[in-house]
Amino acid sequence: MENRLQTIYEAASFLFINKGYMRTQMKDIAKEIGLSTGMLYVYFKRKKDILDFILKCTIDPDFIQREFEYPIDGRLFEGLSGEIMKVLNDSHITFSEPLLREAKGYSFERMVSDAFDTIARYGTGCLVLEKNINDVGELGAFYQRYRKEFFDNILGYVNIYIRSGEMRAVKYPELTAQQMIETLAWWGMHVKNDAFEIQKNIPVSVAKEICMDNILYAYKK
Repeated sequence: MENRLQTIYEAASFLFINKGYMRTQMKDIAKEIGLSTGMLYVYFKRKKDILDFILKCTIDPDFIQREFEYPIDGRLFEGLSGEIMKVLNDSHITFSEPLLREAKGYSFERMVSDAFDTIARYGTGCLVLEKNINDVGELGAFYQRYRKEFFDNILGYVNIYIRSGEMRAVKYPELTAQQMIETLAWWGMHVKNDAFEIQKNIPVSVAKEICMDNILYAYKK
């Protein structure tokens, strides 16, 4: 059952990201994994329950291993929006904390590593939100604020590391921060979900190594 749920998770995530939640129907998800539509309804009553399942698994990877009664009851996801907001907000607070001490004892390399881990950990769910920003209610507006806060954090670190000499001087710090985030997002989110050549089987450790090599080579002094 866990393997079947994993298959549904991956297929629905792919469709919600690449086709859009509103344009995806239950029959599309069933077709993507080679199930009859009726069999998919054995596991989930509604498309919304599948969306919630994906988002829940994003913030709680062990959720998929639970023992469920089928079809999975949508009441399991009551309060999910609040849970997601808390998890992402806690992540923001943790990542921004070294800024309060001018990143003392917090190296440029460590910052890039932590930024990648944050993006990779929540990548699938965040992409689902990003690609369906107008269809996920209050989570859409929250996610837009979260993105802005993440950018502001990266920019804050860039300015600190330039001043301290850990990063080479750049003419446009804001564009540099944006370029870093694009690189982090590419290897932490997009390569497995919506890249030109999707690579689902690339290990996270390999993606992280390549990502960090790219950023550190370009900007570390």
